[in-house]
Amino acid sequence: MALVPLDAALAPDDLILLRRLGDAAANEGVELWLVGGPVRDALLGRPVLDLDLTSEAPATELGPRLAGRLDGTCGARSAFGTVKLRLDGRTLDLATARSEVYPYPASLPVIVAQADVSDDLARRDFGINAMAASLHPRRFGELLDTQGGVADLDAGVVRTLHRASFRDDPTRMFRAARYVSRLGSRMDSATRGQLRRNLPHVDALSAARVRREIERLLTEQDAARAVLTAIRLGVLPAVEAGIAAPEVRAVLRRADGRGLRGLALLGALTYPLPAERADAFRERIGATKRQSQVVRAVVRLREAEPRLAAAERPSRISRIVGAVPREAVEAASVAAANPAVRRNLARYLDVSRRRSPLDGHDLLALGVPPGPAVGGMLTTLRNAVLDGAVRTRAQAERFVRERLAAQQ
Repeated sequence: MALVPLDAALAPDDLILLRRLGDAAANEGVELWLVGGPVRDALLGRPVLDLDLTSEAPATELGPRLAGRLDGTCGARSAFGTVKLRLDGRTLDLATARSEVYPYPASLPVIVAQADVSDDLARRDFGINAMAASLHPRRFGELLDTQGGVADLDAGVVRTLHRASFRDDPTRMFRAARYVSRLGSRMDSATRGQLRRNLPHVDALSAARVRREIERLLTEQDAARAVLTAIRLGVLPAVEAGIAAPEVRAVLRRADGRGLRGLALLGALTYPLPAERADAFRERIGATKRQSQVVRAVVRLREAEPRLAAAERPSRISRIVGAVPREAVEAASVAAANPAVRRNLARYLDVSRRRSPLDGHDLLALGVPPGPAVGGMLTTLRNAVLDGAVRTRAQAERFVRERLAAQQ
């Protein structure tokens, strides 16, 4: 029987915890399994971060018993029979092995019945995620691979388990893009055909589900590469057609070189879009307040490109940029069509982290009158710091005294 190298892949504390859980479950007459992504990553020699567990016993019954044996807590039950175990400062998901159906495209699944572990694996998204490792003390680490997951890993293939997979759950198309990018894999020809045919079902996904999948793309280790893969496969253009534009791909290639992720990468992705398309995209994904601020800000920065190209001093750029989120400025420093804008914004980002040597209390002590004069002097001093004219506290004090003397 093949073994999953859990000893090598798991952090020492996690390994101890899983052995304790396997022992506790066995004492309850139940076999506990590590399933899905953790097994895949262990077989690939990648660090295992999340610990997802399943058993053939109802999780809502087994979870509290395991928590009681191991001095932990059990809570946050879901409609799918999953509970969260909190043990030794760690949170783990414990699910009940089940079979399920999707009544219509993009619906949430309806649980048909409890099932054995093999049936549970067969309902999953891809072969590489349909493997389990036993945590039973007599079989610890033994691999259960009923769907050909190891063969897919060896071949570097992302393969769905049935023809209706993408129809049932269109978020799997986003996941496929992530795995192709992250693992350097490819989709087999049948899976590629299924994805192309089912792209229209992305429209049936709620805004919240689309947003979550895009957020996962944006936070991949090589996030720009993952987003480019999702564009190449047609998944992101199914959300907003303008994302397929060559200008967007060019921006993402530059973003990849700069390691942009998260909100900054969202800004870079939307920067080339016309304002009305950027707004439509923001509404389609149900953007959060911060995400909306970044998308709106990059539209504003794109419109300010002529002024930003001519503004060589950081203090001038600061006045043009104003109070937009820093992530929007990072996005524009990569996405702007004009190289001079990219250069000026990159320099501004570099110097904008400089702190002023003096605060308002210091200015009052130097004789700046209370009230608006303090704010005005802080701004003037800040501009001098940005432009490199003031670097030390002594220089800042001399700068303020000279300004006060000039005002008399």
